[in-house]
Amino acid sequence: MRRYYAVGLCDALGLGMYLSLSVLFLNRAAGLTNQQIGIVLGISGVASLLGAMPIARTAERLGVRAVLGALFAIRCAAFLALSAVSSFGQALGAAAAAGLLSRGVGPLIESGLISRVRDAQAVGALARLRTLRNAGMAAGALPAGAAIAAGEAWAYRAVLVASAVLFLCCAAVCRGFPASVAAPAGPGGRTRILHNRPFLGITALYGAFTLSALLLGIGMPLWIVQQTQAPSWSVTLIQLLNTVIVVVLQVRLSRGSERLARARALMCLGGLLAGLGALVVPLTALGAGRLDLLVVVGAAVLLSLGELLITAGTTGAALLHIPQDQKTSHLAALNLGFAVTTVVGPPLISTTVGWDWAGWVGWAALFTTLGLLALRVPGPRSRARREQVATVAV
Repeated sequence: MRRYYAVGLCDALGLGMYLSLSVLFLNRAAGLTNQQIGIVLGISGVASLLGAMPIARTAERLGVRAVLGALFAIRCAAFLALSAVSSFGQALGAAAAAGLLSRGVGPLIESGLISRVRDAQAVGALARLRTLRNAGMAAGALPAGAAIAAGEAWAYRAVLVASAVLFLCCAAVCRGFPASVAAPAGPGGRTRILHNRPFLGITALYGAFTLSALLLGIGMPLWIVQQTQAPSWSVTLIQLLNTVIVVVLQVRLSRGSERLARARALMCLGGLLAGLGALVVPLTALGAGRLDLLVVVGAAVLLSLGELLITAGTTGAALLHIPQDQKTSHLAALNLGFAVTTVVGPPLISTTVGWDWAGWVGWAALFTTLGLLALRVPGPRSRARREQVATVAV
């Protein structure tokens, strides 16, 4: 398992380096306008949605080791190309190629990690992987910050080259994975994702729930800068708090989520905490300065805890509905719930922040409703019933 953790950490470190300076790189090093940057990042995001499921299906047929190694090698080439772009067309092509692979890598690492373990062990393993990836993403911001401080095009390009080198290292580590880490589904035993309605319901619920994470990452900073008297550095403070809470509590709060009752309770409590966090934010209207700072910190803690509980609960509940031989494709589908949210969430959140307190009350009502709905997430069907459905699906 250590190799999977190492690959997950290096992948997150490389992504963190890129994401922390992508906008500034495209502007200051590649010379793109704001409109062009928006198009490049948008195309990259759409490409990531299109690539996830085909990559997962290919991995189920050929094995995780071969496909993941190839993905990292191609990703290395894409980032090297991106580091050298100097025009809109070049940036568009390189970013689209890099984006096409981005959503496919994570599910392959996760499925390889848990391919031979039971749900109870899988929950803990995935929680540890998420902890490492969060730490890696945060650490990736450090070299990016150094490049931003230097303010030179060569510094931005050097960070992207470093990311490419990390992806090449990941490809090398993948060669040490077991030769067969994902068994292809037999022709008579495939339960197609579209026939797995409980899993699809959990995926949709997870996608809606993760709006709370975007609310913390996008809505809170906008609110702090535009509507409060809290110091501007409090934006960095709440991001740091979120990272620390995730790293410290992710594994601990995930324990027992392989049991349906526990998974439901975690999702419900997570939704209620996220709703409470959203309700706390507009209390900044009652004070100024230090009080505003206390309010935004309190809201950030509530939203961060809600995010942790939601992730633990939905992961545990989803694993109960994933066939053993289709973990890769189902984890990719689950990840798409969050991916779609990252596309539709930002404009929705930025709009509602302008609605003053009414917007936050609306978010609180949404997360509370989702939390209560989570209590009705269905459990897995009996083995006989699953086999009957699988036969019909074929």
